[in-house]
Amino acid sequence: MKPTRNQLLFPFLMIATLFFIWGFCHAMLDVLNKHFQNILHVSKAQSGFIQTSVFGAYFLMALPSALLIRRIGYKRGILLGLAVLAIGAFLFIPAGLVYKTFWAFLLALFILSSGLACIETAANPYVTVLGPKDGAAGRLSTAQAFNSVAYIIAPTIGGAFIFSQRQASGVADFHSLLTPYVVLGCLGLVVFGIFSFVKLPSIDGDSGKAAESDDASVYKAPMFHQPHFTWGIATQFLYIVAQVGVNAFAVNYILENAITKDASGTTVTSPLFAWYGSLTGADKPDSTAAYVVTIAMILYAIGRFSGPLVTCFIKPNRLLAIYGIANSIIILLVMADIKQVSWMILPFCWLFMSIMFPFIFAMSLSNLGPQTKLAASFQIMSIVGGAIAPPFMGWLADHYRSMAFCFILPLVGFIAPTIYGLAYPRLLEKSSLSA
Repeated sequence: MKPTRNQLLFPFLMIATLFFIWGFCHAMLDVLNKHFQNILHVSKAQSGFIQTSVFGAYFLMALPSALLIRRIGYKRGILLGLAVLAIGAFLFIPAGLVYKTFWAFLLALFILSSGLACIETAANPYVTVLGPKDGAAGRLSTAQAFNSVAYIIAPTIGGAFIFSQRQASGVADFHSLLTPYVVLGCLGLVVFGIFSFVKLPSIDGDSGKAAESDDASVYKAPMFHQPHFTWGIATQFLYIVAQVGVNAFAVNYILENAITKDASGTTVTSPLFAWYGSLTGADKPDSTAAYVVTIAMILYAIGRFSGPLVTCFIKPNRLLAIYGIANSIIILLVMADIKQVSWMILPFCWLFMSIMFPFIFAMSLSNLGPQTKLAASFQIMSIVGGAIAPPFMGWLADHYRSMAFCFILPLVGFIAPTIYGLAYPRLLEKSSLSA
């Protein structure tokens, strides 16, 4: 029997808690880059390997996770992911107290992210099929809104907690960094315990393919013969390049643009930046910049919550294209590097990024039927774009001594969803005709 809307609500809310957890993990990366530049004296290019370790884990673990989930089911896949996530979080303790090296933290992040890859491989496609097909994009965007709440909290923690850390006698002290990850590990175990007792509705088991078999429009061709899916993979890859690149170096760009030197070499701070630092009680510019990112994340959350409502009036593919155009314009203004001005424009990038991942994900999995689980793993693997962008952007910033120039990568990444959104109806038609 097909589950009713009320029967699907509680499982949806439980899955949404997972989106909060991995949203927190991802948003913490945005402040770790600058933090490790400060405390371990690594270059911008080296700090970009933080994202490489995280999104490299997604690339390596997504397909094995999908194959495993096909055998053990969504619920057990989620439980396995939570257990691995907790292990990775607790590995921050020896990394910060014993080894105190950049590479020890990268190993902990890699293991933590392997757990996240397993969770996302299960949770994202589960949400898309947990209800009517025509609501998949909006449903996934709503679930993703929960991780945007975490995106608001994490930079605030970075500004108030991590960046307040001091070095004593030239020795790196990581105690304040460890606390958020120990709490995260404990939270992962708590959620593991709760999920152990939660019954998730069967979506595509032998008892009845509730969301898939009832859909007569499921395309029968292999997924790689369906253009809407293959284009979706490429688009997601390029979008993640943009998203992670912007996230990784937002703090660096804000500081470089808001605080400048005049002809005489005197430091000049943007009046609005200085006022905001005073308002938030930030003790140094790094903290103020992290709080600016918090505003960006609030805009991100607004976009996530409002996106499904806007699709009542604008089709998801058209909204994706419109938001892609808006972000391309914003990035061009960022690259123009209008001193003490462009940093104020950058946060609006998150407003228009908000719907891109869930919309591309849901649109590319449309009408795939029983192939949905495996197809989702390739969408998760496309997140490897996040491993490539930061080191390359960091190298461009170090080489050209300008954060503005390296934003050419995000520009390409935002043009891609624009093209995909505009071409989507035609791609879908081609997929329906594929043999």
